Amino acid sequence: MRNDFNRVLIIAAHPDDDILGCGGLINKLKKQNKEVRVAFMAEGISSRYDLNKSDKSELIQKEINHRESCAIEALKTLGLSSDNIFFSKRKCCQLDIYPLLEITKNIELHIEDFSPTCLITHFEQDTNIDHRLTYQASLPAIRPTKSISIKLVLSFEILSSTEWNYSEQFRPNFFLDINEELENKLNACMKYDKEISKENDKRSIEAIKTLARFRGLQSGHYYSEAFKLIVKR
Repeated sequence: MRNDFNRVLIIAAHPDDDILGCGGLINKLKKQNKEVRVAFMAEGISSRYDLNKSDKSELIQKEINHRESCAIEALKTLGLSSDNIFFSKRKCCQLDIYPLLEITKNIELHIEDFSPTCLITHFEQDTNIDHRLTYQASLPAIRPTKSISIKLVLSFEILSSTEWNYSEQFRPNFFLDINEELENKLNACMKYDKEISKENDKRSIEAIKTLARFRGLQSGHYYSEAFKLIVKR
């Protein structure tokens, strides 16, 4: 594994984006005792409810807590400990109500504290607004300064979001072999019992496996994860 991956910071909008986008890579890195940190910018649940109904607040918080528990269990499956997982209470699909600077400063704090050699985040043209804003907030945080430790920046794809932008398609140019990690990635996905379906669906196990096979065919492996190279220093 390249030295660029010695310390990897994953900036994801919601819990499960990290596993869908680069769960295989996380598992590969942990097998090699690399350092990995995952930071979520929003909670990933509240957009499904009418927030004007106060009687839903307890249910929403219960669902947020459950999703955080799923995230911890999923990343544990891949070898990551809970002390390297960071959650945010920002509202799902409403990152646009927060100053972009606030989110950038949050990312900068992780960079300062963790000193990553690689940062991985969302595709800039994703159809999900939180995904796009997470990418946009990451850009100022990775600007080259004397103290910046980051040598490699990548963006990943998220099923049911990235591929739905029909005019601005995700065109990967960086691939990683996850043939030996795919099973663990699928097991991690299944920890999200309310997000991942075993049946034929946009985020089913079948769909995740099919995408990995397609990316493998593109890159000369059997199963791969695909990324878009943003910066290589």
